[in-house]
Amino acid sequence: MNDPSAGPPAFIRGGHWLITSASAKVDLAQRMGDALHAHNLRLFATDSSPLAAALHLCDDSFTSLPSDHPDAVTRLIEDCHSRGIRVILPTRDGELLFFAHHRDEFIAAGIWPLVSHADSIACCLDKLDSQSHFEKHGIPALPRIEPTTPSDYPCFVRARHGSASRSAVRIDNPDQLQARFGNGPWPNLLIQPLCEDPEYTIDALFDLDGSPVQWIARERIQVRAGESVISRTVSIPALDKLVTNVAGTLQLLGPITLQAFHSDTGGANLIEINPRIGGAAALGIEAGLATPERLVALTQGELENFWQPRPLQIGLTMLRYSQDLFLQPEQNAL
Repeated sequence: MNDPSAGPPAFIRGGHWLITSASAKVDLAQRMGDALHAHNLRLFATDSSPLAAALHLCDDSFTSLPSDHPDAVTRLIEDCHSRGIRVILPTRDGELLFFAHHRDEFIAAGIWPLVSHADSIACCLDKLDSQSHFEKHGIPALPRIEPTTPSDYPCFVRARHGSASRSAVRIDNPDQLQARFGNGPWPNLLIQPLCEDPEYTIDALFDLDGSPVQWIARERIQVRAGESVISRTVSIPALDKLVTNVAGTLQLLGPITLQAFHSDTGGANLIEINPRIGGAAALGIEAGLATPERLVALTQGELENFWQPRPLQIGLTMLRYSQDLFLQPEQNAL
């Protein structure tokens, strides 16, 4: 059962859920918890740090070994068995391939990791492979360039691997490029023309066969550390077409996040695909996408409920803010 299109195994029905790398994903934890409680199921959370905020706002939680630890799979299976956990929802890029590569071991243990196919994840996480994939399949995206003349500047540079907030930078001239990245060529950089069109995120939900079930786009009005802090849902046909263009070219499953530019003059250009639920996915969920409820329905065999199109609210605005959580002395170690 290494192919997600084979469908969720029947043994997961009636099983509790686990979100991994819970970190500060409090809203996601609460929304997933509410969806599970409606089926008399529980949500567990895990993180390598006992001070991750979301751990304290789930039904129960535990700390986990880093995914590169040699005992990570064995330990996690034991932790899931002891708690009746049968579904795992990873939330961090760095662990997606871990769960995809060990899918068979988890399945054999009666646990289903809700992740896309390993080859598709690897393509999405490698910006150069993603760029090649977009070009091969005719998916609109900005071209890759090798700056050689002044007209190539300003440009935008992203490292082949790594999140956009930590590995992306505007470059205004050759001296700046050389000072930051050394002399060319730059085989591990994706260099593209600078695009100042508005940026959008598309929250999409994909079926077991890689078909998009439903999606909603949101404009990234204000961004901090790579994540939207102010965003608004929109309806733009060119962004809808990006989702349908991607469908079938990759084996995607569950919640998928696409980033794109769009303007009336520049059209739509795909930036990247993140094969996981987005950090600001709450807006899409609140606007009607209902991702947690539909994922739970999928795992409980309620396929009609999973597929049923929802009315989506366009123009809904989300303002993100932080909130403090206080732990009593006895809560400081889990």
